[in-house]
Amino acid sequence: MLKPNDLILLYHNENAKYLITLPEDGEFQTHKGIIKLSEILQKDYGDEISTHKGEKFFILKPTIADIEMKVKRTTTIVYPKDAGVMLLKTHIFPGAKVVEVGTGSGALTILLANFVRPNGIVYSYEIREDFLGNAKENVKRVGLENNVIFHQRDVVKEGFLQEDNSIDSVYIDLPEPWEVIKEAHRILKGGHSLVSLSPNVEQIQKTFRTLELIGFARIKVYEILEREILVRYSGTRPKEFSITHTAYILFANKINKKR
Repeated sequence: MLKPNDLILLYHNENAKYLITLPEDGEFQTHKGIIKLSEILQKDYGDEISTHKGEKFFILKPTIADIEMKVKRTTTIVYPKDAGVMLLKTHIFPGAKVVEVGTGSGALTILLANFVRPNGIVYSYEIREDFLGNAKENVKRVGLENNVIFHQRDVVKEGFLQEDNSIDSVYIDLPEPWEVIKEAHRILKGGHSLVSLSPNVEQIQKTFRTLELIGFARIKVYEILEREILVRYSGTRPKEFSITHTAYILFANKINKKR
């Protein structure tokens, strides 16, 4: 059975889905009607529940993508379509030590913390206090605060706090990522991975050149597009709207000596 503080996804359809941390009692109000939360506590994941209007919702176990998309946002976030490729092409695993530059709303922070737990650490750097406060709340909501160490710090001016050759992967989400490449090279283990997200080609070009000069190899850039397929009795076809450009994703691996 579900219990207080469990995280659930109340799902009616794609336009009516809600990520909830269960309290002990009370009501949850939607445009489809009111659900008594005490009734949810008598059910389990996979069960259905009805509002006072008779509208049915399913109680689903939220995925990490659900959690990421439902964070309280103060900034744009890394979309799941991009995040999946980032995980596969970097060195992240239970126990890893990784650095994130540009905490933002904490969506990527949650994703990284989920994959380094139980004993790995995400060192997350953010210059803005308001962004950092919101990100901390988002991370705490999903119970991953023990796997994240937050730093309010201007890495461009002050550098990272980590030692040389101590970090498994670096994730950069900054307007001027080339400004932190030298520091990223310092803290990365030899042969390990860096990834940087940028919305514009000009940012990618400058970052690419900087990586070559500082000492990185296998530098590649991708753009991931996502198109959902509608399956209906009347016919199956692509959805009218899709998630196209969100960011260019640049990957590179540290080499120990400058070429």
